[in-house]
Amino acid sequence: MKIEFEKKFELNKDDISNPVILIGWPGIALVGKLAISSIKDSIEAQLLYDIKYYDFPPKSYVENGFLGIPTAKLYYKKRESGDIFILTGDYQPQTPEGVFDFSQKFCEKMKELTDNKISMYISTGAMVSDKIIDKKIPDTYVCGTDEKIVDSFLEYDNTLIMENGVIAGANGILPAWAGNNGFAPGICLLAETLPLQMINVDPKASKALVTLLKDYFKLEMDYSELDKQIKDMEEMLEKFRAQTNYFPNDVPHSKEHEDSYFR
Repeated sequence: MKIEFEKKFELNKDDISNPVILIGWPGIALVGKLAISSIKDSIEAQLLYDIKYYDFPPKSYVENGFLGIPTAKLYYKKRESGDIFILTGDYQPQTPEGVFDFSQKFCEKMKELTDNKISMYISTGAMVSDKIIDKKIPDTYVCGTDEKIVDSFLEYDNTLIMENGVIAGANGILPAWAGNNGFAPGICLLAETLPLQMINVDPKASKALVTLLKDYFKLEMDYSELDKQIKDMEEMLEKFRAQTNYFPNDVPHSKEHEDSYFR
């Protein structure tokens, strides 16, 4: 499928140092996208590429009267301790062919762009829990194509290994493609989220991912916006409890969730 990388500024390969790629597509409760967007804003990463891909859905968007088309965006931040690329977008590719094709072409582009310097691809998303989460920081499940890197994430608090399951969509395939095709190790981080239809965004799960990545990469983070969204979500849940006098302790784990932990 056709893909176009629209460059916003020149990047010298020789200046790139030990880079990683953080990935956050929209998915369940926007957990991964919100986490990665929060990091992007806090570290003030610059837009490097607009990516037009012909398997994004045919949906234009309107913002303050401006009519646009869906794109993915690649940001870049130069750091002494290791550079960071950030990939996010309006939508994921829509078809199986598109997910695999985008993954291949993106990995090839990053190999060319960095002279094959990428040290790992890290994807973020949501793990739908089958129980109510009463911890201040939800657990984050870790899996990947490199055992040593997986173990290095498991040294941090509130992390567990994802022993089995299925990870659907580009958030799962992109790091798996990178790791299994010789580009760079791929890691998936999945924060627990509530299986509740009234929650369109789960900033508490997003903050769990941000906290882990902040500690792992020693990032400077501003949590103020996430904390405001967490407060709003908790107030909404309290109103729901008061109105219904009901909040399930156990939510059935549907067949849909068994095949789509991570989107």
